[in-house]
Amino acid sequence: MHAFSSSRSVIKEISQSHGFAARLWEYRLQKQWKALVGEVVAAHTWPARIKFRKLHVAVDNSVWLHQLLYLKATLMENIQAQMEELELEDIIFRIGELPEPREDSVHETIDQAPVSPAAEKTAGEYTQAVNDEELRESLTRVIARALSS
Repeated sequence: MHAFSSSRSVIKEISQSHGFAARLWEYRLQKQWKALVGEVVAAHTWPARIKFRKLHVAVDNSVWLHQLLYLKATLMENIQAQMEELELEDIIFRIGELPEPREDSVHETIDQAPVSPAAEKTAGEYTQAVNDEELRESLTRVIARALSS
């Protein structure tokens, strides 16, 4: 990294070199889920994780799971159109529990996870070049949580 690297390039380099890209995309999807899929679909679904370029989505019941199979192509197009750099191959729907419908639930989930002091220190070293304080703190929390798990 250079002294004058943009925060975007720093984040991209860190996430690629340490395998955090999927976690960052999960965070972005969770934060923007309602805008990506619509309020009605978002009320019954949650982007749980990305694994092997597949988005795993929790669905609250079998009726919605069945309906989403018909909407899969449309949902994939919407996500890819708004998040062009995210390279998904498929969406996998599974019945599962959804988090409480609160705007700050993503932040609470990240903040509640136990993080080791060593992971926090390492994450802070990775993100020290990020100038935006809010972005640096968020990125540090995500990286520290990933290192602790």
